[in-house]
Amino acid sequence: MRIRGIAAVVAATVTAFGAATAEAATLSLPDLTETTTALTDATNADVKRAAPDFTKRQIRRAVRRAAESGAKPRKLRRGTPAWYDREEKRKTREEEDSVQTAPVDAPLPGTVGIRPGSWMIAPYWCTMNFIFQKGGTLAIGTAGHCIDGNEPVVLLTLAPGGANPVLVELGRVLLKRNGGIGKDYALVEIPPELHSWVFPTLSVVGGPCGTYTANDPTAVAHYGHGTGIGTGGTPRAGMGFALASDPIGIKGTDWDWDADSIIWAGLIAGGDSGSGVRVGALPAVSNLTHGIGITGLEPSAVAWGTRVTTITGSGWQLVSSPLCA
Repeated sequence: MRIRGIAAVVAATVTAFGAATAEAATLSLPDLTETTTALTDATNADVKRAAPDFTKRQIRRAVRRAAESGAKPRKLRRGTPAWYDREEKRKTREEEDSVQTAPVDAPLPGTVGIRPGSWMIAPYWCTMNFIFQKGGTLAIGTAGHCIDGNEPVVLLTLAPGGANPVLVELGRVLLKRNGGIGKDYALVEIPPELHSWVFPTLSVVGGPCGTYTANDPTAVAHYGHGTGIGTGGTPRAGMGFALASDPIGIKGTDWDWDADSIIWAGLIAGGDSGSGVRVGALPAVSNLTHGIGITGLEPSAVAWGTRVTTITGSGWQLVSSPLCA
């Protein structure tokens, strides 16, 4: 594990945007009062008002246009930022005291500590999702396609209790699957010495409070680092939907909410992969992995994610936000 501080950072320009629950683990955390993260305790009604109001006919028309343009569902990761080059990687691994000044032009993240919404910058530009626990081990999720062999997972985040952003190298990859829509997830170990940095609350949009296990489409919200519309981290809402049949005939797509995946209409871009997705009433429902645009170009208008129950079904417990009632 390595941590490197940032002395000065140029902030990135950003754009703003209930059903069954399962038992979630609890975690003893330091008493930081979220001073550096604006937490919105959104209600189901709030998310529905923010989500796009598309009819099924409009959705079918949009995805048919996407198919006609040659578009296919794609993984929503980006390449590692150019400023995190070979020299920066070497410094991260060689610094004896684990603290090293990072480049002054590194963009300021919108999170603090290690939490849902943390920005992964290596091995790909992606977003981290929820905190999970098994015994004394803590892990944070992302998309399986955001993991690249034994390459370390590095986050750009804010040091708890301070104003200096840092680069943090996480531990081992404990769980990974990169099998397409509904089969795309990973868990990365949070080293024990960084457990005090862990905050289970999803950046800006709040939650998670338990797990949504129903297959009824509903409004969703996520916080991600999609390029352009999400650079630096932004909250976005979407509307879940289900279609009785596949409107475009693309192999591997899934057009309803089931045990493996969900689908929704919303604004998504590369870099959002791995984001934690919750329903309006705050339970976690999935990660975010794939999207397809109306013309095949970004941003995507339709998004897919792998259900959180896929991970909790393998023996891991979701850690709910301590702010849940």
